[in-house]
Amino acid sequence: IGRKGMQAEREIEEKEKIKRAQCIELFKDERKRFILELEFLEMLANPFYLQYLAQSKYFQDERFLNYLDYLQYWKRPEYIKFICYPHALYFLDLLQRKEFRGKLLDVGYVNFLYEQQYYHWRFHKHHRCIERAQEAEREQIEEEKKQKDESKVDEEQGSKNASMTVEASSEEMPALEFVRNL
Repeated sequence: IGRKGMQAEREIEEKEKIKRAQCIELFKDERKRFILELEFLEMLANPFYLQYLAQSKYFQDERFLNYLDYLQYWKRPEYIKFICYPHALYFLDLLQRKEFRGKLLDVGYVNFLYEQQYYHWRFHKHHRCIERAQEAEREQIEEEKKQKDESKVDEEQGSKNASMTVEASSEEMPALEFVRNL
């Protein structure tokens, strides 16, 4: 390689060092780091982005796989509330499997993932409404049953209390007992 080729390589290396230094600076700022990690995590919800990562051989880099493992903390309640695309967490779990990472090279498989994701978003609200209606109906039936059981207990208590009241009344009023015996 000539002088120009070596100089071009040095320039590329210098640019990479600058980029690394800039990334390190970004990660030192907690707020920026939070935003960068959240944005990256949400990009994992896109099957075509996952395919790009597979084709670019990111999944063959152990450091990248460690980073994906590190991102598992987003599942904790204090972080999960910031995620707009929950499929990102699902795909993050799947990316822990070598088999899944390998399938991302298959265009047909990625299209299948995309279609399934689309259908989920398309019909999720409808299915969720049906589930909520069924759940409300079950709760209503249970509530009615509970009220019936409570009313039976109240009736039994009421009849016991009434007989006790009559007995107590007769003990308190001996004259009433005398009249009853006539």
